[in-house]
Amino acid sequence: IYFMKSYSLKKPEKSLPFHWYYDSKIFQKELDKIFNDEWIYVCHANSIEKNHYRTLKIDHKNIVLIKNKSEKISIFYNSCLHRGSQICEYQDGKMKSSVTVCPYHQWSYDASSGSLLNTTSLKLKDFDKKNYNLQKVNFFIWKGLVFINLKSKKKFTVQSIFQYYDKTIEKIDIEKYAVGHIWKKKVQCNWKIYWENYSECLHCPNIHPELSDLVPLYQRRLMDIQDHPEWEILKKTKTHIKYHGGLKKGAQTWSSDGSSQGHLIKEVQEDLESRGQVYVSTWPSMFLGIYGDHIRTVRLIPINSEEVELTAEWLFPKTTLADPEYKMSNVVDFGILVMKQDASISEVNQRGVYNLGKSSGVLMPEEYIIKNFHKYIKKKIK
Repeated sequence: IYFMKSYSLKKPEKSLPFHWYYDSKIFQKELDKIFNDEWIYVCHANSIEKNHYRTLKIDHKNIVLIKNKSEKISIFYNSCLHRGSQICEYQDGKMKSSVTVCPYHQWSYDASSGSLLNTTSLKLKDFDKKNYNLQKVNFFIWKGLVFINLKSKKKFTVQSIFQYYDKTIEKIDIEKYAVGHIWKKKVQCNWKIYWENYSECLHCPNIHPELSDLVPLYQRRLMDIQDHPEWEILKKTKTHIKYHGGLKKGAQTWSSDGSSQGHLIKEVQEDLESRGQVYVSTWPSMFLGIYGDHIRTVRLIPINSEEVELTAEWLFPKTTLADPEYKMSNVVDFGILVMKQDASISEVNQRGVYNLGKSSGVLMPEEYIIKNFHKYIKKKIK
């Protein structure tokens, strides 16, 4: 007998214990062993203008990304080496000059190199300024996407960063894309719950009716046609697009009306034809979707064991945004609708886990990505 290869699980699998979604000791382990150890996504390099800075807080650590007048990026720990004060106080801001000054005792640093330039104290013979430069953060810019690594001198390699990778991304010069819109939302759920929600489509027909209309496969509660054990037979014998993958007839991208308004990303049309969308993801902090006329990144940063902050960026070819006829809201509003639906049901999920304590739930056949995610978490924090 010839068996078709299907992605789905062959038997029920135990999920993580429910208390892992709120227990502060588990959460602390995740911060130490995952968020402090892995490459974490910050933003697209073009989302920040020259002579501006942006800060990011992960647990108690706070970093600042500075883009100087020649568009070079530097990333430092956001702490003055005098007595530890935070230097850049806001989430985003404009640099007044190429020098950054601590708001407390006004030590000044070169914003690009981090070198200490001056203190406001009386001069001391034994004081060597070179020992008090801003501390640099290990970072890497891949295709315009900025990643940091807080703990280690780890090298950035695409193979080890992306657990789910698709070569389609190599066809696009994402570094040349412009950031059209940024949206943030705090969601009252454990960061893992949002990742799990992203990793399955069992909820799609009831939580995302508009999306399931656009991507008919989702009406079958599947992420991929190969999730069904008999996918090949179904593909041969059924004509409905929900057995073949891709967007509904006439639709070209993830947008409110399915239209790309004449701005398809040519390089990826062949890949999107049978799938509708292409994803790459890197645990624990980011997934990226490639759609007919745009790219969307979503960053997840936990605030505490029961809250996560989402930051979404919509990236477009510059020519698309330069077209006065192109309505970006067609794409952005649809993306926000889907993310709000996910956020709201993730919060419902979070509110239910407390009753179940140290027991575990169960993973069903379609939840194979969640199984891999749980394996990853257990391996990292053991």
